[in-house]
Amino acid sequence: MKLAESWVEDTPAATALEGFHDEVEEHDEVDEAKDGCGGVGWQPYVLKKPHTSNKMLHELARETRGVEKKRGKKLTGAQYKAIIDKWESASRPFLLVGHDYFTEFLAKLDCVTVPKGETLQAAFERAKRREPPSKVLVIPNEQVRLLAGVCRELQEMAGNQPFMLCQSSVAKLFGHSSHRNMSNWIRALRTLKVLKPAEAAIPRARAARYFYVASN
Repeated sequence: MKLAESWVEDTPAATALEGFHDEVEEHDEVDEAKDGCGGVGWQPYVLKKPHTSNKMLHELARETRGVEKKRGKKLTGAQYKAIIDKWESASRPFLLVGHDYFTEFLAKLDCVTVPKGETLQAAFERAKRREPPSKVLVIPNEQVRLLAGVCRELQEMAGNQPFMLCQSSVAKLFGHSSHRNMSNWIRALRTLKVLKPAEAAIPRARAARYFYVASN
């Protein structure tokens, strides 16, 4: 997942939502029947210029996962197909002929770690309201302890998948102009076995991925 301006990522569907009245559920079923897209608003991700399909499909996948998280259940394969059929029809002038966008969309759904609506800022705010992980209480620096809490929130968002940690985004979050502090903070959390590396960063393409290791 990317912890940054861009997020990639796979989050298991949330547990069933409670508190819906029957009439609301019936209304949702009617809405689903209208376009077969399960309530996913695909229109904002229609291509407006060439060479943007990768980014827009990624954002559409995040949007889809966000809807699934909100509804408490995953959409069906038929609904995924309906989403892409409508997206392809509206984006046709900027698509590559013969390219399999449906399979690409399914692959991106599998990579989503932060659904639309789940943000780094939200993780930051939640972390501030919780006690820091016990492993980092030995660290005097309160901001490093808070970063450990943010990582815990991100792991909860990502489920059993690794999450992305972008140093530039974390620096902005904590109001730092230098990335060096962030690198040191992350290394400190790795030393204390709060963070476990999952995938190395790809320069100018993707931030490193980590697992948060729960305290014993």
